[in-house]
Amino acid sequence: DTTLARRVKEKRLAASGKLECQICRFDFEREYGEVGRGFIEAHHTVPVAELNSGTRTKESDLVLVCSNCHRMLHYGSKLLSPEELAARLRSRSET
Repeated sequence: DTTLARRVKEKRLAASGKLECQICRFDFEREYGEVGRGFIEAHHTVPVAELNSGTRTKESDLVLVCSNCHRMLHYGSKLLSPEELAARLRSRSET
């Protein structure tokens, strides 16, 4: 169900006027213009495969991320947390 993700995106856009990645700050509209307006991916911090059938996802369970960061969160044998990926980016920029 995409209703929750859409609501999270709408709230963020209304609050900040933009949709940027919560990890790397990439903004599709800034980079691609009109075609990128309103685009961002919603990442479940608890993997969908691990949810019980009765579990309801909350807004706080979603993180808005660019496609690159979303892919990196899922890359490898262990799912990274958004905080872990952001820390990796910070440590790379400090070197």
